[in-house]
Amino acid sequence: MSTLLQIKNLRTYFFTDEGVVKAVDGVSFEIEEGRTLGVVGESGCGKSVTARSIIKLLSTAGRIVSGEILYNMDGQMVDLVKFSKEEIRKVRGRHIAMIFQEPMAAFSPVYTIGDQITEGMIYHFGITKQEARERAVELLRRVGIPKPEKMIDSYPFEYSGGMRQRAMIAMALSCNPRLLIADEPTTALDVTIQAQVLDLLKDLQQEYKMAIMMITHNMGVVAEMADHVVVMYLGRVVESAPVEELFYNPKHPYTSLLLRSIPVVGKRVERLEVIEGDVPDPRNMPKGCRFHPRCPYMMKGICDEREPVEVEVGPEHRVSCFLYGGEKDGAS
Repeated sequence: MSTLLQIKNLRTYFFTDEGVVKAVDGVSFEIEEGRTLGVVGESGCGKSVTARSIIKLLSTAGRIVSGEILYNMDGQMVDLVKFSKEEIRKVRGRHIAMIFQEPMAAFSPVYTIGDQITEGMIYHFGITKQEARERAVELLRRVGIPKPEKMIDSYPFEYSGGMRQRAMIAMALSCNPRLLIADEPTTALDVTIQAQVLDLLKDLQQEYKMAIMMITHNMGVVAEMADHVVVMYLGRVVESAPVEELFYNPKHPYTSLLLRSIPVVGKRVERLEVIEGDVPDPRNMPKGCRFHPRCPYMMKGICDEREPVEVEVGPEHRVSCFLYGGEKDGAS
């Protein structure tokens, strides 16, 4: 498999009146063509900001301060960080598309679903409105919207939550992107609809031969969808591994605690395990390893003083932890 996207030491900060928020602080990973990368972690760990940095959809307070976002465009790796506003517009939708966490907020309430799906096709392909409309109807049918010839002229508020999510998928696929970023695509849906949406994404991935970056806090979704997994905590990647390796042989204490906090079918326990403590304020990061205030294996004088570096513990399995790198190897 060839590399489609490679992120190197990405740092995205938000400059606010209360201070600098280091939302993404040295993230590196890559996505292969046609494969699915799962990105997991608690709320606030930087998953969505990483995704928005890729297509440069940040608020006015946010800025990529360093790092590279290398995208394989026609066999040549180009750095999206250096792209102008006009250049990145040609990438959004056409090369890299995104399914947002809350489709009701992502869709404009004053335009029909059809208008919003066809806009990108007309911009990127220069086709007529009628041609774009015919393709939009077919896309809505493909994602399971009933009576798409009629529903294409409906407004977002006239769709149910599951239908809006499907319409969002149709819009994301309208220009045949090579990479689909799915940001918590099933969070607001009931369990039955969640399963349908995940099955739909897998089918469409096979049909369109696209890569998927699946952002979620749901480890069950990761097990179902991902080939490789990246675990993030407070703006950094703490572990990355093939999906089965991560589930059966987690190395970082944070990953282990995440997996132990999931209820298991058939296993009765008095109380689920929890990760003790709270996520630190991102404007005031703890010294040393960022997880050390909550880590049951914290080593005083090491974890609270130095930052661990990433070490390889197996084939394609990397972890940032002094348990595997030692003080000398992990010092930075």
